[in-house]
Amino acid sequence: QTLDSLNTSNTTAPPSTGVSAKAAAGTRNSFGDQMFPSDLAETGMDVIKFTMLEFKPRKISGGAAAGLGKIQKREKGRKGIGTVMLPVPGGITDQNNADWGDGRANPLQVAGLDIAGSAIASGLEGGGTAAANQLKGLAKSATEAKKLLGGFFAAGAVGLDPNEVLARTQGAVINPNLELLFKGPALRPFNFTFQMGARNEGDSLQIMEILRFFKQGSAPQRTEAQMLIKAPHTFQIEYLHRGTKNKFLNEIKECALLSVGVNYTPNNNYATFANGAPVSIELTLGFKELDPVFNDDYEGEGVGF
Repeated sequence: QTLDSLNTSNTTAPPSTGVSAKAAAGTRNSFGDQMFPSDLAETGMDVIKFTMLEFKPRKISGGAAAGLGKIQKREKGRKGIGTVMLPVPGGITDQNNADWGDGRANPLQVAGLDIAGSAIASGLEGGGTAAANQLKGLAKSATEAKKLLGGFFAAGAVGLDPNEVLARTQGAVINPNLELLFKGPALRPFNFTFQMGARNEGDSLQIMEILRFFKQGSAPQRTEAQMLIKAPHTFQIEYLHRGTKNKFLNEIKECALLSVGVNYTPNNNYATFANGAPVSIELTLGFKELDPVFNDDYEGEGVGF
Protein backbone atom coordinates (compact mmCIF):
# COMPACT_ATOMS: atom_id res chain seq x y z
CA GLN A 1 0.00 0.00 0.00
CA THR A 2 1.49 3.32 -1.11
CA LEU A 3 1.57 6.62 0.73
CA ASP A 4 -0.78 8.10 -1.87
CA SER A 5 -3.34 5.37 -1.25
CA LEU A 6 -3.13 5.98 2.48
CA ASN A 7 -3.72 9.70 1.99
CA THR A 8 -6.78 9.10 -0.17
CA SER A 9 -8.31 6.37 1.97
CA ASN A 10 -11.66 6.90 3.64
CA THR A 11 -10.79 8.16 7.12
CA THR A 12 -14.44 7.96 8.18
CA ALA A 13 -14.58 4.19 7.87
CA PRO A 14 -14.31 2.21 11.09
CA PRO A 15 -11.01 0.45 11.72
CA SER A 16 -10.75 -3.07 10.36
CA THR A 17 -11.32 -5.82 12.88
CA GLY A 18 -9.55 -8.40 10.75
CA VAL A 19 -12.78 -10.46 10.67
CA SER A 20 -14.69 -10.84 7.40
CA ALA A 21 -18.20 -9.39 7.45
CA LYS A 22 -19.15 -11.01 4.15
CA ALA A 23 -22.58 -12.61 4.37
CA ALA A 24 -22.76 -16.38 4.46
CA ALA A 25 -23.63 -18.35 1.33
CA GLY A 26 -27.38 -18.46 0.76
CA THR A 27 -28.03 -14.98 2.21
CA ARG A 28 -30.72 -13.37 0.07
CA ASN A 29 -30.04 -9.87 -1.22
CA SER A 30 -32.57 -9.67 -4.05
CA PHE A 31 -36.30 -9.89 -3.39
CA GLY A 32 -37.96 -8.66 -6.57
CA ASP A 33 -41.10 -6.55 -6.79
CA GLN A 34 -44.37 -7.77 -5.30
CA MET A 35 -47.89 -6.35 -5.43
CA PHE A 36 -51.20 -7.45 -3.93
CA PRO A 37 -53.77 -7.66 -5.27
CA SER A 38 -52.15 -8.31 -8.64
CA ASP A 39 -54.33 -5.68 -10.36
CA LEU A 40 -53.57 -2.99 -7.73
CA ALA A 41 -51.89 -0.68 -10.25
CA GLU A 42 -54.99 -0.73 -12.47
CA THR A 43 -57.42 0.20 -9.69
CA GLY A 44 -56.01 3.70 -9.11
CA MET A 45 -56.11 3.12 -5.35
CA ASP A 46 -53.69 4.85 -2.98
CA VAL A 47 -50.96 2.41 -1.96
CA ILE A 48 -48.30 1.93 0.69
CA LYS A 49 -44.92 0.96 -0.71
CA PHE A 50 -42.25 -0.91 1.25
CA THR A 51 -38.76 -0.73 -0.27
CA MET A 52 -36.16 -3.06 1.23
CA LEU A 53 -32.63 -1.68 1.59
CA GLU A 54 -29.32 -3.20 2.58
CA PHE A 55 -28.48 -1.80 6.00
CA LYS A 56 -25.68 0.74 6.06
CA PRO A 57 -24.43 2.25 9.35
CA ARG A 58 -23.87 5.97 9.64
CA LYS A 59 -20.26 7.10 9.29
CA ILE A 60 -18.37 8.76 12.13
CA SER A 61 -16.28 11.76 11.12
CA GLY A 62 -12.95 12.47 12.77
CA GLY A 63 -10.72 15.53 13.02
CA ALA A 64 -11.37 19.18 13.75
CA ALA A 65 -12.34 19.95 10.15
CA ALA A 66 -15.15 17.41 10.14
CA GLY A 67 -16.31 18.28 13.63
CA LEU A 68 -15.23 16.39 16.71
CA GLY A 69 -17.23 13.21 17.17
CA LYS A 70 -19.73 14.13 14.45
CA ILE A 71 -21.91 11.35 13.07
CA GLN A 72 -22.92 11.93 9.47
CA LYS A 73 -26.50 11.79 8.24
CA ARG A 74 -27.78 8.48 6.95
CA GLU A 75 -27.19 7.99 3.25
CA LYS A 76 -30.28 8.66 1.15
CA GLY A 77 -31.27 7.52 -2.30
CA ARG A 78 -29.86 4.00 -1.96
CA LYS A 79 -31.10 1.48 -4.50
CA GLY A 80 -33.70 -0.92 -3.15
CA ILE A 81 -33.29 -4.70 -3.28
CA GLY A 82 -37.02 -5.39 -3.43
CA THR A 83 -40.44 -3.77 -3.06
CA VAL A 84 -43.95 -4.63 -1.92
CA MET A 85 -47.00 -2.51 -2.72
CA LEU A 86 -50.27 -2.99 -0.84
CA PRO A 87 -53.49 -0.98 -0.45
CA VAL A 88 -53.26 1.59 2.35
CA PRO A 89 -54.63 -0.16 5.45
CA GLY A 90 -57.04 1.32 7.96
CA GLY A 91 -55.88 2.85 11.21
CA ILE A 92 -52.72 4.54 9.94
CA THR A 93 -51.37 7.00 12.53
CA ASP A 94 -48.20 8.72 13.59
CA GLN A 95 -47.07 9.94 17.01
CA ASN A 96 -44.26 12.48 17.26
CA ASN A 97 -42.57 12.51 20.66
CA ALA A 98 -39.67 14.11 22.43
CA ASP A 99 -38.24 12.76 25.68
CA TRP A 100 -38.98 15.16 28.53
CA GLY A 101 -38.68 14.26 32.20
CA ASP A 102 -38.67 15.64 35.74
CA GLY A 103 -35.49 17.46 36.73
CA ARG A 104 -34.50 18.27 40.32
CA ALA A 105 -31.67 20.31 41.81
CA ASN A 106 -31.94 21.35 45.47
CA PRO A 107 -30.10 24.44 46.78
CA LEU A 108 -27.25 22.38 48.21
CA GLN A 109 -26.69 20.68 44.85
CA VAL A 110 -26.80 24.04 43.06
CA ALA A 111 -24.26 25.37 45.56
CA GLY A 112 -22.07 22.34 44.88
CA LEU A 113 -22.22 23.02 41.13
CA ASP A 114 -21.08 26.60 41.69
CA ILE A 115 -18.24 25.49 43.95
CA ALA A 116 -17.10 22.75 41.57
CA GLY A 117 -17.25 25.09 38.57
CA SER A 118 -15.21 27.73 40.36
CA ALA A 119 -12.66 25.13 41.43
CA ILE A 120 -12.25 23.91 37.84
CA ALA A 121 -12.02 27.43 36.41
CA SER A 122 -9.94 29.12 39.13
CA GLY A 123 -8.34 26.33 41.15
CA LEU A 124 -8.79 25.57 44.83
CA GLU A 125 -8.73 29.22 45.82
CA GLY A 126 -11.67 30.04 43.54
CA GLY A 127 -13.55 27.02 44.85
CA GLY A 128 -12.96 28.10 48.42
CA THR A 129 -14.28 31.60 47.71
CA ALA A 130 -17.38 30.18 46.03
CA ALA A 131 -17.97 27.87 49.00
CA ALA A 132 -17.74 30.77 51.44
CA ASN A 133 -20.21 32.82 49.38
CA GLN A 134 -22.68 29.93 49.15
CA LEU A 135 -22.55 29.37 52.92
CA LYS A 136 -23.15 33.07 53.52
CA GLY A 137 -26.18 32.86 51.24
CA LEU A 138 -27.56 29.91 53.14
CA ALA A 139 -26.87 31.65 56.44
CA LYS A 140 -29.23 34.62 55.96
CA SER A 141 -30.95 33.06 58.91
CA ALA A 142 -28.23 31.42 61.00
CA THR A 143 -30.68 29.30 62.97
CA GLU A 144 -32.44 27.93 59.90
CA ALA A 145 -29.11 27.27 58.17
CA LYS A 146 -27.80 25.31 61.15
CA LYS A 147 -30.99 23.24 61.33
CA LEU A 148 -30.92 22.58 57.60
CA LEU A 149 -27.27 21.57 57.44
CA GLY A 150 -27.47 19.69 60.70
CA GLY A 151 -30.47 17.62 59.55
CA PHE A 152 -28.89 17.02 56.15
CA PHE A 153 -25.58 15.71 57.44
CA ALA A 154 -27.17 13.78 60.30
CA ALA A 155 -29.41 11.95 57.83
CA GLY A 156 -26.44 11.06 55.64
CA ALA A 157 -24.52 9.76 58.65
CA VAL A 158 -27.20 7.16 59.47
CA GLY A 159 -28.22 6.36 55.89
CA LEU A 160 -31.63 8.06 55.84
CA ASP A 161 -33.22 10.29 53.24
CA PRO A 162 -32.52 13.91 54.33
CA ASN A 163 -36.02 14.95 53.22
CA GLU A 164 -37.55 12.29 55.46
CA VAL A 165 -35.58 13.56 58.46
CA LEU A 166 -36.49 17.18 57.76
CA ALA A 167 -40.15 16.25 57.28
CA ARG A 168 -40.17 14.46 60.63
CA THR A 169 -38.31 17.16 62.54
CA GLN A 170 -39.36 20.41 60.84
CA GLY A 171 -42.39 19.55 58.74
CA ALA A 172 -40.58 20.65 55.57
CA VAL A 173 -38.42 19.29 52.76
CA ILE A 174 -35.56 20.72 50.73
CA ASN A 175 -36.82 22.70 47.73
CA PRO A 176 -36.16 20.39 44.73
CA ASN A 177 -36.55 23.20 42.15
CA LEU A 178 -38.64 20.76 40.13
CA GLU A 179 -39.11 21.45 36.44
CA LEU A 180 -39.69 19.54 33.23
CA LEU A 181 -36.40 19.18 31.35
CA PHE A 182 -35.63 18.03 27.81
CA LYS A 183 -33.87 14.65 27.90
CA GLY A 184 -33.42 13.96 24.19
CA PRO A 185 -35.21 12.87 21.00
CA ALA A 186 -37.38 9.77 20.68
CA LEU A 187 -37.76 7.20 17.89
CA ARG A 188 -41.19 6.65 16.35
CA PRO A 189 -42.81 3.21 16.00
CA PHE A 190 -45.18 2.33 13.14
CA ASN A 191 -47.56 -0.63 13.06
CA PHE A 192 -49.57 -1.89 10.11
CA THR A 193 -52.13 -4.68 9.79
CA PHE A 194 -53.13 -6.11 6.41
CA GLN A 195 -55.94 -8.59 5.76
CA MET A 196 -55.20 -10.44 2.52
CA GLY A 197 -57.79 -12.76 1.02
CA ALA A 198 -56.79 -14.87 -1.95
CA ARG A 199 -59.29 -15.17 -4.81
CA ASN A 200 -57.50 -18.13 -6.36
CA GLU A 201 -54.36 -20.25 -6.03
CA GLY A 202 -52.36 -17.65 -7.98
CA ASP A 203 -53.18 -15.02 -5.36
CA SER A 204 -52.14 -17.44 -2.62
CA LEU A 205 -48.71 -17.82 -4.21
CA GLN A 206 -48.37 -14.03 -4.37
CA ILE A 207 -49.28 -13.74 -0.67
CA MET A 208 -46.68 -16.39 0.15
CA GLU A 209 -43.99 -14.35 -1.63
CA ILE A 210 -44.99 -11.24 0.32
CA LEU A 211 -44.79 -13.09 3.63
CA ARG A 212 -41.35 -14.41 2.65
CA PHE A 213 -40.30 -10.86 1.69
CA PHE A 214 -40.94 -9.50 5.18
CA LYS A 215 -39.95 -12.59 7.17
CA GLN A 216 -36.62 -13.19 5.44
CA GLY A 217 -35.85 -9.50 5.01
CA SER A 218 -36.16 -8.87 8.76
CA ALA A 219 -33.95 -11.82 9.75
CA PRO A 220 -30.35 -11.24 10.97
CA GLN A 221 -27.56 -12.39 8.65
CA ARG A 222 -24.74 -14.76 9.49
CA THR A 223 -21.28 -14.07 8.08
CA GLU A 224 -19.08 -16.58 6.29
CA ALA A 225 -16.80 -17.03 9.31
CA GLN A 226 -19.83 -16.88 11.67
CA MET A 227 -17.76 -14.65 13.97
CA LEU A 228 -20.11 -11.72 13.38
CA ILE A 229 -23.82 -11.36 12.78
CA LYS A 230 -24.88 -8.65 10.34
CA ALA A 231 -27.91 -6.43 10.78
CA PRO A 232 -31.08 -7.37 8.89
CA HIS A 233 -32.18 -5.40 5.87
CA THR A 234 -34.05 -2.16 6.51
CA PHE A 235 -37.12 -0.58 4.91
CA GLN A 236 -38.26 2.69 3.40
CA ILE A 237 -42.02 3.21 3.69
CA GLU A 238 -43.98 5.59 1.44
CA TYR A 239 -47.63 6.51 0.97
CA LEU A 240 -48.33 6.98 -2.74
CA HIS A 241 -51.26 8.77 -4.41
CA ARG A 242 -51.45 8.01 -8.12
CA GLY A 243 -47.80 7.01 -8.18
CA THR A 244 -46.37 10.02 -6.32
CA LYS A 245 -45.79 10.84 -2.66
CA ASN A 246 -48.99 11.73 -0.84
CA LYS A 247 -48.19 15.08 0.78
CA PHE A 248 -51.26 14.87 3.00
CA LEU A 249 -49.89 11.87 4.90
CA ASN A 250 -46.79 11.69 7.06
CA GLU A 251 -43.36 10.82 5.75
CA ILE A 252 -41.41 8.01 7.41
CA LYS A 253 -37.65 7.74 7.77
CA GLU A 254 -35.74 4.52 7.11
CA CYS A 255 -37.03 1.84 9.45
CA ALA A 256 -36.06 -1.46 11.02
CA LEU A 257 -38.68 -4.20 10.89
CA LEU A 258 -38.95 -5.31 14.52
CA SER A 259 -41.75 -7.86 14.24
CA VAL A 260 -43.65 -9.84 11.63
CA GLY A 261 -46.86 -11.48 12.81
CA VAL A 262 -48.96 -13.78 10.65
CA ASN A 263 -52.40 -15.14 11.52
CA TYR A 264 -53.16 -17.96 9.09
CA THR A 265 -56.76 -18.32 10.31
CA PRO A 266 -57.96 -14.72 10.82
CA ASN A 267 -61.61 -15.78 10.55
CA ASN A 268 -61.14 -18.50 13.18
CA ASN A 269 -61.74 -21.08 10.48
CA TYR A 270 -59.09 -23.21 8.77
CA ALA A 271 -59.83 -23.08 5.04
CA THR A 272 -57.41 -23.72 2.18
CA PHE A 273 -57.26 -24.07 -1.59
CA ALA A 274 -56.46 -27.41 -3.20
CA ASN A 275 -52.73 -26.61 -2.96
CA GLY A 276 -52.98 -26.20 0.83
CA ALA A 277 -52.67 -22.39 0.84
CA PRO A 278 -54.93 -20.52 3.33
CA VAL A 279 -57.70 -18.56 1.66
CA SER A 280 -57.06 -15.59 3.96
CA ILE A 281 -54.23 -14.38 6.19
CA GLU A 282 -53.67 -11.40 8.48
CA LEU A 283 -50.20 -9.79 8.38
CA THR A 284 -49.04 -7.49 11.21
CA LEU A 285 -45.80 -5.50 10.82
CA GLY A 286 -44.03 -3.53 13.54
CA PHE A 287 -41.46 -0.96 12.39
CA LYS A 288 -39.31 1.63 14.17
CA GLU A 289 -37.41 4.51 12.60
CA LEU A 290 -33.62 4.32 12.70
CA ASP A 291 -33.20 8.07 13.32
CA PRO A 292 -35.22 10.65 15.25
CA VAL A 293 -37.09 13.49 13.55
CA PHE A 294 -35.51 16.95 13.90
CA ASN A 295 -36.88 20.42 13.22
CA ASP A 296 -34.74 20.91 10.10
CA ASP A 297 -36.02 17.65 8.55
CA TYR A 298 -39.19 19.46 7.47
CA GLU A 299 -38.58 20.62 3.91
CA GLY A 300 -40.92 21.66 1.11
CA GLU A 301 -44.70 21.47 1.39
CA GLY A 302 -46.95 18.89 2.93
CA VAL A 303 -47.43 17.36 6.36
CA GLY A 304 -43.79 16.29 6.54
CA PHE A 305 -42.79 13.91 9.28
